[in-house]
Amino acid sequence: MNSLKMILGLLLCGPALLAQQQSFSLQGSFSRMPNLPKKLYLQYSVGEKWIKDSCEVTNGNYFFSGKLAEPTLASLSGSSEVIGIFLEPGTIRVLHSDTITNMKVYGSLSQLDYMELEKAAAPYRRRLDTLYEQFSKARAKRDTVRIARMEAEITAVANEHRQEVYGRFASNHPASPIALYALTEYAGMDTDPEEIEPIFLKLAPEIRNYPSAQALRQKIDFAKATAIGQTAPDFTLPDTLGNPVALSSLRGNYLLLDFWASWCGPCRFENPNLVSAFAKYRKKGFDILGVSLDQPNGKAAWMKAIREDKLSWHQVSDLKYWNNEAAVLYGITAIPQNFLLDPQGKIIARNIRGKELLAKLGELFPE
Repeated sequence: MNSLKMILGLLLCGPALLAQQQSFSLQGSFSRMPNLPKKLYLQYSVGEKWIKDSCEVTNGNYFFSGKLAEPTLASLSGSSEVIGIFLEPGTIRVLHSDTITNMKVYGSLSQLDYMELEKAAAPYRRRLDTLYEQFSKARAKRDTVRIARMEAEITAVANEHRQEVYGRFASNHPASPIALYALTEYAGMDTDPEEIEPIFLKLAPEIRNYPSAQALRQKIDFAKATAIGQTAPDFTLPDTLGNPVALSSLRGNYLLLDFWASWCGPCRFENPNLVSAFAKYRKKGFDILGVSLDQPNGKAAWMKAIREDKLSWHQVSDLKYWNNEAAVLYGITAIPQNFLLDPQGKIIARNIRGKELLAKLGELFPE
């Protein structure tokens, strides 16, 4: 249920680019606001580093400063209210009226485009909120028919949201400071290089030089290397006993390469479906290789999850979390993700789960 996952990707950049950071200042004031927050918090990322800053509100004014390598989305919060604001080098001034969220921003072209993007996204978010609420009620009642219908509707609306808001904006505004942000949102977890690369190549040259643009370029290249029809890149990782297992050693069967972790709730939610598929088709030529992204101190949790979820297929991990050798090789930045390979090791499907996986296996192994 790919559309139900809220994915947070941290974009990486190299030391040389970090050296090119430029200063910004964020200056704000409140007007006609009866209960001023005593303190405000600003959070944003610079390369691999997550910046968390705070300041006191004095006489209705606040001030933040820092350095950026590119326009960056930040969260500004006080009490229970949180707003998104696009930071960029230079001086940004914010005037709040009545509430934190009712504001005017000066000195940030990025913010103007971001507000346009948010306005276009608002109707889709309202539709999705309603669908998520209906989905939760269906799950509480264990209404499998309604759950399936809600999943399908959520997927359709989420895809339309990505296409009509983020995809359209990135394609139509290639010189905008936030075109890259929109394109990254459009690319999502399961990046389709045939859709994303042409838009990426239309971006203004200075935008393609942003650190996060290089991360997206790498993500596109990973997606091309692991696209349907490509031979799955080989790797070798230790199993639960420390014995090396090579992906290529499992050729001969249809193989599901499944990236998961004991700490990943959606992964654990999907595991019963994999157990059912494995039980039904293992004797017909279906196999699974689980690659866990558990942390260096997480072997006990990994083993416990295998036992609890009754995962009786091959399991490997180097316990390096997101630096897992196979995850890096396949460009994995969010889980669960999977790849279905044919007996020769070619990728024939990606990220298929639940009924979709069973339907595909039914085609491969007809009764």
